[in-house]
Parts: sequence; structure tokens; C-alpha cells
Amino acid sequence: MTPHRHHLGRILATAIAVSASAHVAAQTQSEIHRDAATRNVGGDTFMAQNARAFYCNLPDDNNAIVLAARATNSIRVPLTQIFDDVWIVGSRYVAQYIIKTPDGFVMVDGGNNASEVETYNLPALRSLGLSASYPLKEVFLTHGHGDHDGGAQWLLDNLGARSWLGSADAANKSYQPKLIDSTNLSPQQISVGGKTFTMLATPGHTPGSTSAVLTVKDNGRDVRVLINGGQSMTNSAPAVAQYLDSIERTYTLAKEQNVEGVMTPHIYWDGTVLKVDDIIAKGRGKPSQFVFGQEMVLRQLAVARECSAAWLTRLDPARSFATWRVNTLEFVGQPTPARMTVKLQNGWSQVAGQSITFKAEGSNASCTATTDATGVATCGNAAFTDGKVTASYAGAQTAQFVDLPATVQAALPESSGSGGGGCTIGKGGFDPMLAGLTLLAALGLIRRRQPKPTSKQD
Repeated sequence: MTPHRHHLGRILATAIAVSASAHVAAQTQSEIHRDAATRNVGGDTFMAQNARAFYCNLPDDNNAIVLAARATNSIRVPLTQIFDDVWIVGSRYVAQYIIKTPDGFVMVDGGNNASEVETYNLPALRSLGLSASYPLKEVFLTHGHGDHDGGAQWLLDNLGARSWLGSADAANKSYQPKLIDSTNLSPQQISVGGKTFTMLATPGHTPGSTSAVLTVKDNGRDVRVLINGGQSMTNSAPAVAQYLDSIERTYTLAKEQNVEGVMTPHIYWDGTVLKVDDIIAKGRGKPSQFVFGQEMVLRQLAVARECSAAWLTRLDPARSFATWRVNTLEFVGQPTPARMTVKLQNGWSQVAGQSITFKAEGSNASCTATTDATGVATCGNAAFTDGKVTASYAGAQTAQFVDLPATVQAALPESSGSGGGGCTIGKGGFDPMLAGLTLLAALGLIRRRQPKPTSKQD
């Protein structure tokens, strides 16, 4: 266990104390956003100990946790399969991902240095089938720092693998990377070695940091995962402003793409290294330990956004930002067409006066209700039939808060029929065959109960 765990109690105690003192003294913008990051964790201990602690390390005055993690760079992570077509290898500080495609391998990040790549990555690739006919085709570099591109030249010289890199980090790179346009802040689809990456320029950690979304296979199912382009912030307010904007755009992309998993290069940052430990100890789960679910991916990005806002407003107190609030919806009781009830809430309070839309699966049936003072909304619609119902909150924005959208889905119970006494089967529809069989059985029973006729002798 790394030394940063010893700081967790102090971090959470400080956050709670700040929250409690809000009624006594006005909070600074930085304190408001630190508090929001804590509230947005939603009681998830793993996220509090990892994503919350690391993303907020600077506004928490706790950079010691990053320094402690950096000291684990010499501890190797063995080649470990995390998806059907993805493996991880590296150190407990920074790792690389190896992706199998129909035509060869693609790697995410190029290692610390040439020696490590030759000593560890090359044997890993060979064990997975590297050959002249199944080569390492290309490498995606998340950014241009040496612990991510230190082996890029060796990979080019010895395996013929070109690297892709954000254009703003590409100056003076001897391995002459293929360029991802860092000035284009919209998603860009790029084929890296035949694998489609949805690239997103995310400057802030470095000018050329690039994040990506790609589809992998998890126990045969397509899953979209996020690769973060760079985790830590600098002391430059303009760079942190870029970082904040990058996090917000990453959130939008992850929501649009229904991202469910995360592949983080600095694997200590969000607890990825602990997921690897779990796979090594217990085997890969169904789903994989690297599948967090979209709600948790978005919650983590919202925490990161609030941490970056906390740091930026500390560097530049003149800046002011609305606070992001993660909202959740949950059904209250079993939904039926006659009554569907949900509760909307967040880490601040129940959310009153907000519109909730209910939609039925496979039909145009819908229903809309407004949350009451306790965040509860109820409505019914006889047009809802068997299947699933989805309740959605579109979100809202004021000068003080950005309330993030939320959805929840549940199955409606099978219909119990019209109540007219007719025969039902399956989902409650009238079945003429069953009715006929029932009638025949009844007639047979009647016949069996008739007295036998007495015989007469002539």
C-alpha cells in the first residue's frame, strides 16, 4: 500500500470541515469546488481514495501522494489481459496497453525508455504472437512526455512502428510522429494501425495531450473505453484553464459515446493498478474490472472537473465557475403502467421542481411529471405495456449550478390481463388452444361423474 493512503483521512476530514464551516463563513470559489468534488463522489469509497484524492491533490495541498506513486515506477506490472483483445504491461506508475487487431498490434504509449521497451514490451508482444506477418503496426502516444514516448524511437527503429502524437507536442521529436491536430478541439476519427480511435485534443497537461475513445471486446461484447490524455495539472493558470475545458469536452464525448470503461496510462491515478491486482488475484471478471459503467465514468469526470475548477480558482481567484452537480435517479417501488415513481437527488439535497420524462420501450408512450419538495416525481400511463421504462432528467443550469442529466431504467411487470375471467397464458393474452383444452378437460370430468346405466337382461 502506497503512502498516500495515510493522507486520505486528512483529506476527507478537511473536506468535511470545510463543508461544515460553510454556514459560519463564506467559502472561497476554490473551497466550493473542492467540496463539490467530495459530494460528487456519491459515497463511493474507491473513487474517494483514488480519483478524488489524485485529481484534487493540488487544491488539497497533498502532492505527496503523486510523489509516492512516482516512486513505484520501478515495480513492474506483468503482462495482464484486461479485455478479450487488450493487455496491459508496464510499471505501477505508468503502463502501456497492447491491442490485438485482425492485422497486428496497436500500442497505447511507447514506454519509459528504449531499454524498458526492449526488456519488457518486446517479450510481451512476442508472447502474444508478434511476427513478421503479425507486426506491431502503430503506436498512439497520449502526449509527449518521456515516460510516455521514451521508447518510440526504439519501436520505430526495431519494429518499424510509427507513432501518432498531438501536433502541439511534436516539435523536435526524433521519431517524426504522425500528427493529430491539437488545434482541432472536436472529436476526430483516426485509424491507428487499422484500429479506429475517436481522438479528442485535451491540452492542459501538455499542449499536445490527446484523449481517445475506442471500442474493445469484453467477454464478446463491444464496450467503449476512454483513454485519458494526461492526468496532472500544472501551476500555470492558462494551462489549467485548458485542462478544465478539456475535462468538460471529455465528459461530453464520454456521454455521447456511452463510454463504460477506462484505460488510464498513469495507472495509480484512478485506482487502475488496483483493478490489475484484482485481475491477477482472481482472474478477469464478467464484466472486466476495467468496465466501470457509464454512470461511474461520468461521475469520475465530474469529480475531475470540480478538482480542476478548485485549482484554477485558487491560482486565479478572479475566476468564477458554476458548480457541477452529479444527479441520480432511482425508482421508488415497482413501476407499473398505473404508477411510476422516481426520486431525483444529488450530494447537496433532493432536487425539487424538475421535470422527469418516462418513456416506454418499443412504443411512443411517454409521461412527464415534476419532482416535489423531496425530489419525488410520479405519473402513470395506461399505454405503457410490458417491457422496460426509462426515466430521464435532462439536467438544468443556473448561475450557481450545472445539474447534470440522469437516467434510470426498470422492467415493468407482466400484464395480469383484463380481469374478465378469461384464460391467460404467458404475458396475459387470450390463448384459444389453452381455452379449448380446458373445456375438453372439463367435459371429460363431467362425463366421468355421470352414473353408469344399469343393464337389463332379456
